[in-house]
Amino acid sequence: MVRSVRVATVLSLLVSMLGLAAAPSSGATRVITSTIGWGTQGDVPVAANFFGDARSDLAVWRPSTGVWHVRGMGSVAWGRAGDIPVAADYTGDGRADLAVFRPSDGGWYIRGRAMVRWGVKGDRPVAADYTGDGRADIAVFRPSTGQWLVRGGSTTAWGRAGDLPKPAQYVGDRRADLAVFRPSTGQWFVRGASTFAWGTAGDVPVPATFLSTSANSLAVWRPGTGVWFVRGGSSIAWGRAGDVPQTGNFLGTAVADHVVWRPSNGTWYIRGVENYTATPTSPPPPPPPSAGCDSAYPGVCIPPPPPDLDCGDITYRRFVVLPADPHNFDSDSDGIGCETL
Repeated sequence: MVRSVRVATVLSLLVSMLGLAAAPSSGATRVITSTIGWGTQGDVPVAANFFGDARSDLAVWRPSTGVWHVRGMGSVAWGRAGDIPVAADYTGDGRADLAVFRPSDGGWYIRGRAMVRWGVKGDRPVAADYTGDGRADIAVFRPSTGQWLVRGGSTTAWGRAGDLPKPAQYVGDRRADLAVFRPSTGQWFVRGASTFAWGTAGDVPVPATFLSTSANSLAVWRPGTGVWFVRGGSSIAWGRAGDVPQTGNFLGTAVADHVVWRPSNGTWYIRGVENYTATPTSPPPPPPPSAGCDSAYPGVCIPPPPPDLDCGDITYRRFVVLPADPHNFDSDSDGIGCETL
């Protein structure tokens, strides 16, 4: 055992001195999971990037009190019973703002901004960055007519009654695309793109950046089995009936995580994949052997005897020593020379 440790120590030091590096693993990934209690039954999960650090933060909005509970931020009263939470970055500062849409009066109440009326009872709020300016635009989808009404933009018919609006950046141009998921047929209709069959009746649409940081993937979560189906990716079982799927980058990895919030116990279950692929680099070649350097001392240049040298006669410290050590620098035979004066 002692011999093994000494050999490992010598090899490690030799690698360091000669500028070599261990070969990194290629294409390696590992699954990271986290279970965090945050919220209680009756809450609405509203995960978003509230701190501007590019990570989704755990948060719930409590309809009974109108209070937002953001993990790491505290509790803030904003809204009331009957409101719909619509947290998004409306100011372009990289942080999600606390906001609610009030169906009773069509008002958008964004904390720190004046109230804006946009929409009527029955509309679905669909705030997103439709212009690519880094700010979420106030918008609603009207199921009765299949129309999208974007404040400051145009009114566009895209979808029909029963469709679920799911705006997101699907083509990677930094603008949210109008899109609906049709539960009756399992089809996705993305404006400006093709129609895709991905899902079935009862599935929950959960588009996110599962495969790329620049575009959202079509994905559904199946409550009956707890399986996530990502188009172009893998199918992963994570969650169970009664859970509420959430999307975002919670763990700070390269892509979106699979996340569910369980109302029955107020717990968040987070599953992420960390890619720790290292790009192999060519280490610099070891220095060529120099004339007059003894081969028993690789990595440094010490001439062979005579004369016989002591550690006090040279400036090198803690260098690799190989047999036969003609100068006896390695007095304790651990493979390292001149550890002390």
